[in-house]
Amino acid sequence: MSTSKRISWPDKPQWLAQWQSREISKKVAIGLFVLGTNGCMLALGVGSGLFAAVVILMMMGGVCVLFFPFSWLRIPYVVGLYLFCLLFELL
Repeated sequence: MSTSKRISWPDKPQWLAQWQSREISKKVAIGLFVLGTNGCMLALGVGSGLFAAVVILMMMGGVCVLFFPFSWLRIPYVVGLYLFCLLFELL
């Protein structure tokens, strides 16, 4: 989610334009991080869960920085990748 006013993104969805407020973005990010960290800690234990949460956070940051300039992060691709990984994990 880009909160910068200097970055040009002409086809930005309306819901993202509303979330451009720094306060809303911070609250959403903190809530999602706490939720994900708690999930990792419940699944893996306290130490392993905290380590996994930090590794996942670094990985997602790297993926967003890598793919966002190429406009590869479209919702159908993200959903497809998620479903593929879920099916691969279950099989």
